[in-house]
Amino acid sequence: MNQLFLKIRAKILFFIVLGLCLCNNAFSKVSNNSDKFDQVCEKSNAYLLYSYTDVVYSKVWGRYDKQVSVQQKLVVNNKLGVENHAFFNLSKKICDNLKILDVRTLKADGTVVRLDSSMVFDHQNNEELDVIRYPIPGVEPGDTIYTKYVYVERRRVNNLMDYVNLYDYVPSYKTEYSISIKPDLNMRYKAYNNFPEPQVLTNDTLVYCLFKMEEVTSVEENKYNCIPCELPYVYYSIEEEKNKLRTWKDVYNQEFNIVTQPILLDYQNSSYYSRWKKRIIGEAKDSSKYIQLKLLYNEILHNFQIIPSSPEEIFKSSGYFLKEHHFDPISIRRLYRQLLEDLGINYWAVFARSKRSGNIDPYYIRRGEYDHIFFAYENEQGTINLLYPHTESFKYQINEIPTSLYSTQAVIVQPVLTDKVKRKDRFINYDLELAEVDSVDMNVINLPGMNAIQNYLKQVYYCDVDIIRKKATFESSFSVSGGLSTDVRSFYSMINKNEEVGEFYDALAEFEGDKFALEIDSVSSFDLNENRPFVFNFRAEGKLSKALTFTNDSIVSLTLDKIVQHNEVESEADSTILNYYLDYGYNDFFMLVLKFPCNIELLGDLNNSKVLKNSFGEYMFKVNKVGTNQLIIQSNYKILKDIVLKEDYLQIKKINDVVDKAKNVRLLIKLKDS
Repeated sequence: MNQLFLKIRAKILFFIVLGLCLCNNAFSKVSNNSDKFDQVCEKSNAYLLYSYTDVVYSKVWGRYDKQVSVQQKLVVNNKLGVENHAFFNLSKKICDNLKILDVRTLKADGTVVRLDSSMVFDHQNNEELDVIRYPIPGVEPGDTIYTKYVYVERRRVNNLMDYVNLYDYVPSYKTEYSISIKPDLNMRYKAYNNFPEPQVLTNDTLVYCLFKMEEVTSVEENKYNCIPCELPYVYYSIEEEKNKLRTWKDVYNQEFNIVTQPILLDYQNSSYYSRWKKRIIGEAKDSSKYIQLKLLYNEILHNFQIIPSSPEEIFKSSGYFLKEHHFDPISIRRLYRQLLEDLGINYWAVFARSKRSGNIDPYYIRRGEYDHIFFAYENEQGTINLLYPHTESFKYQINEIPTSLYSTQAVIVQPVLTDKVKRKDRFINYDLELAEVDSVDMNVINLPGMNAIQNYLKQVYYCDVDIIRKKATFESSFSVSGGLSTDVRSFYSMINKNEEVGEFYDALAEFEGDKFALEIDSVSSFDLNENRPFVFNFRAEGKLSKALTFTNDSIVSLTLDKIVQHNEVESEADSTILNYYLDYGYNDFFMLVLKFPCNIELLGDLNNSKVLKNSFGEYMFKVNKVGTNQLIIQSNYKILKDIVLKEDYLQIKKINDVVDKAKNVRLLIKLKDS
């Protein structure tokens, strides 16, 4: 019996076993199908009979093709299901690499209506479209939509990995995800949150791994949800070398060094860095290294721009960027590292993961495990300071980090050095080789957050009402602290730096009809405390428009829905199946003082106070007449926790319902003679 025959027989047996496994799973599904899940599917707008995703990795000229084949059968139950799902949607990235497309509407009477796939292929090169969206023809309640498409991505060997969760916007009777590779490749995977173990079948020509779940409930995501925090998922990676696990030493030597190690290729600019450092430190040359770092840092913070990276500047030294008076997001990291090392300050590389991306895994080091790289260093007191690099749209203070990292775990890594690092090993030189260390210390730390006392927004408006001209002007004080300070400052910085984004929000404000009635005309002063919690204050002047209406010469109407505006936690749905992960709890305080030139009287229902407290937060609304001619309106929205369990979701709705009632208050003010 020859080897060829044995290979053929092994391959035949492999697919026979695979077929039996799939068939047994199908029969098991029928026999174990619960009435409860049937009811869930019947009540939903649509549901999946099955969803299969098959991924095949194959080597092509030193790189790899990742071929993805997707098959689905979706049953549409009602008109809302037609509105939501009778469209074929693909991202432009997938559409550009699309090879096969077959979309059909299987009518209840047995007829079949096909989507003309040529229309999709005709738009592959349309640069203006981010998503290709086509209506699926002939879909009515009771019909089934069959979809199959295949696309191919070209990937490098260090990018053969993915996160897999088997959830969709609709419930599914059966969802599967398979991976096929050649046996000369090595696949590693790790399941999280009780993700079921896969079926793995191998022979001498193929390795096949199948992840599957049955009776999969639907997931409606929103900006507060964290699927990796709660729902089962798996991460896998494909590697050429077997039995070689990634370590934090590899991460430090590769990912950290490539974006932080200083460059010393243009020697003509290297001396400029030394002169600049000496000039900025000046008379503080005998002060501590930490004071010197703060001086150098403040010079960059206040006097240098951060612009997008340019290919022409990729190999330029810190001296070059100092001469040009700008940095980019990579060169600023290189400068920070150079300053820390030149000043002899002990520092760590910090690898962090945004809160709603799930917890970082310190022990199974995955590519894509972190989405933030920055520095931590020891200060005079021996505690840790955080040094986050500036971006194109925002400059961070020392110890200020993106709010998405609040109260998360991070990995800090530091080389174990037995000898002093030589100067030639500190820089990327003409050999373009990164420095490498032999060993590192790794620790897990908790990044700081801030509580509702530190995270606050206070708006106070002092309005003078002119009853002759029938208008009101104001002077206001605006104070924002903590995470709200970071978010507000970064948002407005982005608006100012990005013309397209600014135009978008201008158009959005025009479309929504100027929902906020307090219009700022000018800012008279502002200041920022550069220490935590980064309190930002400014004073402004403006006018009260649209909300204040003179019904006649003696009656003024004040509508509050355009005045009372809070940063509310969204609660549009009646319930949620996932917890809410907020960046922070906060206190949003608003006060409006209306001063009239004459005596006033409030008409109608004078009991306008509203108060609600629960374990999640609280809301307070008050309207008070002070003296004979002033009206004070206070509204305070407070969120106490940064995680809201799904069981407590109704507490959000209760608070927001009270806010809505306050906004619907309409005050009638009678003007009286003095």
